Amino acid sequence: MPSIVDLQLKKGQLAKDAGEIISSAHADGRDALRQDETDKFNAIHTDIEALTSQIKILQRQDEVERSLGEPSQRKSEPNPIAESRSESQLSRGNRDQQDAIRGWFLAGAPSHGAVPAQYREAARRVGLNLDNKSMTFRLGGNALQGRHRDDILRWEQSHAEEIRANAGPQNSTSSGGYSIQDAAMREVEVALLSFGAMRRAGCTIIRTDTGGPLPIPTVNDSTNVGHLVTEGTTIVTTDVTFAQLVLDAWKYTSDKVLVSTELMQDNSVNLPMLLGRILGERIGRATNVAFTTGTGTGQPNGIVNAATFTQLATGSSSSLTLTNLVNLYHSVDPSYRDGAKWMFNDSTLAKIKLLVDSQSRPLWLPGLVDRAPDTLLGSPYVINQDMAAVTSTGKSVLFGDFSKYWIRDVRDVTLLRLDERFAEFLQVAFLAFMRTDGDLLDAGTHPVKGIQQATA
Repeated sequence: MPSIVDLQLKKGQLAKDAGEIISSAHADGRDALRQDETDKFNAIHTDIEALTSQIKILQRQDEVERSLGEPSQRKSEPNPIAESRSESQLSRGNRDQQDAIRGWFLAGAPSHGAVPAQYREAARRVGLNLDNKSMTFRLGGNALQGRHRDDILRWEQSHAEEIRANAGPQNSTSSGGYSIQDAAMREVEVALLSFGAMRRAGCTIIRTDTGGPLPIPTVNDSTNVGHLVTEGTTIVTTDVTFAQLVLDAWKYTSDKVLVSTELMQDNSVNLPMLLGRILGERIGRATNVAFTTGTGTGQPNGIVNAATFTQLATGSSSSLTLTNLVNLYHSVDPSYRDGAKWMFNDSTLAKIKLLVDSQSRPLWLPGLVDRAPDTLLGSPYVINQDMAAVTSTGKSVLFGDFSKYWIRDVRDVTLLRLDERFAEFLQVAFLAFMRTDGDLLDAGTHPVKGIQQATA
């Protein structure tokens, strides 16, 4: 398999070829590409997107292997020694946890013998009651409420020790609590990220142990300045005005997923991973819509609703120009532009890729260094399909510091197993709940701004 460097180089050459097509058209005085040029341009960018996807896959695998302390293995032949060493690292406790949660999923099947003996024994060792109809999991992350960063690190360390202590054979808890961390919840979190452009945009994500209102103080002192004083002059008072942003905890559900007894008894299916992915994707889609376009009434306040927008001139409902993007870029205060990102949907990106500067150079540039993102005017971008398209009258482009958008997750994710309700159909239902909220932390200096199209 090609290396990441080889793929980056190939991507760079393709980007150069696409740029030459645009530059050639502008050199001929044409504002639009001929059909043959358009077809070639689109084909090149299809190849670029395929390479980008392949690069991300390799980078993701590298991250997993580094987290395991194992060097990357991408040889055509298997490495038995490495495989043996990797298997030996999987402790008995981890295997018990994995087998126990698999047993919990299978326990809902009508057949009494649906749960293999090894899963029942593993559940006994970790203290998981297979007859319990619900489980509560904790997503990863820090509990930030009321804690300094050093306190957070100490809390995480002590909490991890508590989890390990509760996972021992002496634990007789009815639900298994937080001691079971298997593929199901890992897949939920991965799916939340994969289908949540807002979570990938660098937003501040905090975890809280409870779901009560979470006030976050804000202050805007940017217009106040100090003064030069002479000897004996009375110093005036300039007070600081505080405000606050309050995050709530709105409940989201995956809805029910019905699983047949036949599927549950099929040992070739990793049911926890499959259901974790499905449940996570459903919640991820729903919450991303809320974090993007939510009204803030009975739901999160989406970034589009919270950001500050400039409406373009009449007649620009289907157009986007270099001037629009440059003006938006510089409308954001320089203090927010370090680390700022763009956000738009994929159809908007397609239009942006056709834009050039005064020297006929494409505005869109591919990331050619390992892990470097593709950029627009020097800043990376995030594709969010829940953003409006340029062809609508909606708000199509955002730019700014997305770390100022706060997402608050209540740490507990509840997974329910409904055994009896669909028993006559030989089916078991699974569903998940989580509570979350989001809003832009804007004290009045507008860290995220956008463009809104205008009709003719």
